[in-house]
Amino acid sequence: MQKGLKIFSAVLFVLIAILAVLFYSNTSSEGMVEAILYFAYILLALGAVLALVLPMPMLFQYPKKLKKMLYTIIMVVVVCILGYLLASGAPIEINMETPPTENVLKLTDTALIITYLMLAASILAIVGGGVKSIIDKKR
Repeated sequence: MQKGLKIFSAVLFVLIAILAVLFYSNTSSEGMVEAILYFAYILLALGAVLALVLPMPMLFQYPKKLKKMLYTIIMVVVVCILGYLLASGAPIEINMETPPTENVLKLTDTALIITYLMLAASILAIVGGGVKSIIDKKR
């Protein structure tokens, strides 16, 4: 397992280094920006798939962890749906050749709202953990 992880990390490092060299050496960087964005999409999809697949052997050994993982997935889905419902998708007044569609604006608003909700949740978790440790020390 460790050897495979090292090989995978080395391959990713080489790919990123090649993309970086091509990006900085290419005079028409617009095509390279697309290539880097597609590479980022591939890495995002790979990370999402690995985050769901790699814990599976452990989950089948400990069924309580499976229940906890399902709750976590449900919470993430609820946050995404809440972000989508709160997003307005209202058009913005700027001068552009091709203005973004309402769907693109709605998805962008959704991503921003999800980011804000996750930031608020992380701040609450940090503050709540600190308060809990202070209360536990006093007992």
